[in-house]
Amino acid sequence: MLLEELISLRGIIGFKKISDWKKELNLSVEYSGPVRPKHVIGALWEITKGDAIVTTEVGQNQMWAALYYKVNKPRQFITSGGLGTMGYGLPAAMGVCLANGLEKPVINVAGDGSFMMSVHELDTCARYGLPVKVFLLNNRSLGMVRQWQELFFDKRYSETIYSREPDYEALAKSLGAEGWTVSDASQVRGAIERALEIPGPVVVNFIIPQEEKVLPMMVPGGSLKDILTEEDLERR
Repeated sequence: MLLEELISLRGIIGFKKISDWKKELNLSVEYSGPVRPKHVIGALWEITKGDAIVTTEVGQNQMWAALYYKVNKPRQFITSGGLGTMGYGLPAAMGVCLANGLEKPVINVAGDGSFMMSVHELDTCARYGLPVKVFLLNNRSLGMVRQWQELFFDKRYSETIYSREPDYEALAKSLGAEGWTVSDASQVRGAIERALEIPGPVVVNFIIPQEEKVLPMMVPGGSLKDILTEEDLERR
């Protein structure tokens, strides 16, 4: 059945549509206004020329990293896949640092929910001099579940939007890392360059819009022909 659906997808969506999606994901964007995930991950790719090793947590951050980071070589994109667990990315980045001999920049693209699952390991990074850079895509929520609740459950938000959150700058510093916050896209490139220059662990708290979504996406109970795109949302 899956093979039949894949074959039919070629006719339903077509290669032209897929090509259009790729153009929409073009990272040559103006760095102004609120910080967007494509600003952060696109700038990372441009600054490192794709030579960084990226790990991810689980959720929207994972999908944005997969969408926008152009992986050049094997073993450059370390993620737990569809059956992974929140909190994976930081310990994975630590392992990559040790296995790679500290030769390449190692960046953990994280969401604020996942990051809190293993944030204490920043102390381990500081103790052993592991230069992990955490780029926190902070939407003050459990973003993937919040997205589903918005789109498919009439915005009945349950346990996904935070009433408060940690001071990530202070938290990073208390555990021996550097940390600062970025809330404007014009600051993104400078923040990434600064983070990469620091020899130890760093947390950059990028404030992104809470309503930012991962698109295209599958719908609950749907098949490949039911993929939801930004155009579909605009028509609603």
